[in-house]
Amino acid sequence: MKLNKKTAGAIIFVFLILLLFFSKTIYTYNLPLVTAARPKRGGLSKLEISSGIASWAETETVYAVSAGAAGQVYVREGDVVEIGQVLFEMDFDIAAAERRLAETDNNISKLEQDIRGTRTRLGNIREALAATSETETDLSPSQWDEQAAFLAGLYSNNESSLSGQAGLIALEISRAQTALKNTQFAFELGSQSRNDLYNAENNLKALLYKYEAEADDLEHSLALKLIDLENMRLSRETIREILRDYRNNALIRAPASGTILSLNAEKGRFFPENSLLVSIGVGEEFVVECSISLDNNFVNPGDICNLSNASHVLKGTVRRIRPSAQGKTVTIAVVSDEVSDGETFEVTFEKTSASSFILVPNSAINQDNDGYFLYQIKRRKGMMGEEYYVDRLNIYIGDSDHQNTTVVRGITFFEPIVLVSNKALTSGQTISLKNAEDFFEN
Repeated sequence: MKLNKKTAGAIIFVFLILLLFFSKTIYTYNLPLVTAARPKRGGLSKLEISSGIASWAETETVYAVSAGAAGQVYVREGDVVEIGQVLFEMDFDIAAAERRLAETDNNISKLEQDIRGTRTRLGNIREALAATSETETDLSPSQWDEQAAFLAGLYSNNESSLSGQAGLIALEISRAQTALKNTQFAFELGSQSRNDLYNAENNLKALLYKYEAEADDLEHSLALKLIDLENMRLSRETIREILRDYRNNALIRAPASGTILSLNAEKGRFFPENSLLVSIGVGEEFVVECSISLDNNFVNPGDICNLSNASHVLKGTVRRIRPSAQGKTVTIAVVSDEVSDGETFEVTFEKTSASSFILVPNSAINQDNDGYFLYQIKRRKGMMGEEYYVDRLNIYIGDSDHQNTTVVRGITFFEPIVLVSNKALTSGQTISLKNAEDFFEN
């Protein structure tokens, strides 16, 4: 069958169209397939997720006022208690404290009696020394005898200002003084030797030194005994306070309403003084501590964050941020009557910057030895008609988040850039643009 000219022409035209189609398909098959994006203006959205455990923000504790053993226990850890509720009893050795008090009272009485005796002896010596020091040293032998008789009369007179012991000491000193004076007169008359005079002088000095030394020793001993007496009285007051504490603290009561966190009391267990007996979590405020990365600078005190687990979704307030070995530790305050001590939460910190920047997707940024750059997508005439190619654009970048990076210099346009490519690119290379209709007209 012969074909007419119209039919032959139509076949040839279809063949040329198919040839052109397959030629363009083969040409673009080996080109890098690129997805484009466009720079935009906006703020960075910071996000970091961590985890932490809730604990009571406020606790009340009870310590052992005195050493003793736990008696009957009425509560357990985790129980909710009311203020004033009896938690457990304490067994104190009251009889031993009363024996210590009686023994201390007896020792104080003995020491007070000893102090009175020491004061009396010291007063007698000082009085006797003062009385004998007032006697005249230039009396005649007969006058010295009169002086000694006078002192003897003071000793024997019950109405004298000197006591019996003081008068006796004064008489002893006076006799030594008289003996010295008589020896001095006899030495001047030549009836006694100089050695006798020296002996009489030494006897008087030795007697005076003896009583002066005894008085000094008595004063020192009296000061020490007064210190001991004060310590004994303080000890007695301490024992009395212990007895009062025994009676006042036999029943351990809850200092506030709340939940018992720790209870160390077990029946029969001994507790030293000042040891922890019980701690109670009070109020509805909890704290959650979690860790964030060291380079996280967008979380600040006062920020609001989200806390969530299978049971709760809550808001928390950042109270404190401090450095730690692994980064930073954030303390978060949570107010809720549904949270339990020891509950685990996932903590989400998220913040969008208030300032507006030029942003590009993180995956669009490339880097080599010359710095950071983008591939800008452009259009030109090619042998198969209009085609797309890439051109290198050097940029300077700033801060970033999990999606975008700020470009601080280099972009003065909002034309499309390469977001992702299935092959490596070079500047000026022809590409196959996957989403050209989003940026270019047909």
